[in-house]
Amino acid sequence: MAERINPAVGVVEALDAETCVLNTGADTIATLALYLGLLEADFEVTSPPELVAYVRSLSERYARAARPS
Repeated sequence: MAERINPAVGVVEALDAETCVLNTGADTIATLALYLGLLEADFEVTSPPELVAYVRSLSERYARAARPS
């Protein structure tokens, strides 16, 4: 992941061979959620609480959009 993140955008800290932490930010919570989704990688949001809530809400919206007709 570190190769994909420009240092001006965020700092990637390796936890082990398969896990890292990305410290980053954006103008809005919605923009940050979008950027995380564009990474096309599994991720877990731990903070801030507003981002956790936004990603949860977004996941529910996407799940509704993908329901069979």
